[in-house]
Amino acid sequence: MKLNPSTPQPLYMQIRQMLKNDIQNGTYQPEEQIPTEAELCEIYNVSRITIRKAIEELVKDGTLTRIPRRGTFVATNKFQNELLSVSGFSEFSHQLGMIPNSRILRSDVIPATKEVAERLKVEEGSPILELERLMYVNDRPLFYDIAHYSLIHFPNLEKKIAGDESTYKILHEEYGTEIVSNDKIIDVIGATPEYAKLLECDIGANLFRILKIAFDSNDEPVHLSTFMCETNRVTLTVHRAK
Repeated sequence: MKLNPSTPQPLYMQIRQMLKNDIQNGTYQPEEQIPTEAELCEIYNVSRITIRKAIEELVKDGTLTRIPRRGTFVATNKFQNELLSVSGFSEFSHQLGMIPNSRILRSDVIPATKEVAERLKVEEGSPILELERLMYVNDRPLFYDIAHYSLIHFPNLEKKIAGDESTYKILHEEYGTEIVSNDKIIDVIGATPEYAKLLECDIGANLFRILKIAFDSNDEPVHLSTFMCETNRVTLTVHRAK
C-alpha cells in the first residue's frame, strides 16, 4: 500500500486513515483481529513506532480495541443501554437478540456495611448477599457487576442464584418481588489493572461506572448494584416517556 512521503501529513496519519478506510469498506469486520504490528510494518514498509502511533490513534477514537494477550481488534458496534429501563442483564441480552451468558466470580454472605445498609434500608451488619459477576456478549465480557441483596428480605437467595438464570426472574417467582423503577448514578473512571483484566481492555481505558438502586412497587429498595463497562462499547440512552 502506497504512502506519500512528500505530503505534509505524517505517515502515521496516512496509515490511520487507510486502516479506517479498510474497516469502513469491510476489509476488516467488527470484532475481527487486524494484522499484528510486525505484519503492518511489512504491509506499509514503515517502522513499528509509526504503526504503533497509528493504532493508538484508532484506539483513542474507538475504532480499534486492544485485548490483552490476544491482539488488536476492530471495535464492536456499540450496544445501546436504556438508562430508564428496569430490565436486568438477561432481559437486556434478549432485547439484543442474544442468549445471556454470565459467570459468577464470587457469591458471599457478608455483614452490611454502613453504605450498603443505608442504600438498602437495613441495619448495619445484617446479612447481605454480595454477588460478583461478569456478563458476556459474543463471548467477550461487556459488564462487570457487584450486586448486593438483603438476605433479611430475600432469605436463602444465595442458594437459588445460578449462572445464566435471570436474578429478576428468581425474585419474581420465588419472592413475589417485581422491580419497577431504579435510580442510577453514572461517572467515568479509568480501568485499573484489575478491571482491565476482567473486561479485557487496556489499563486506563474509559469505563462507565453505574451505581444502581432498584425498587419494587412499594418503592422499597431491592438491590444495590455497581457495574462497569467500556465507554466505547456501550451507548447510554434516555428515551422520552410517551
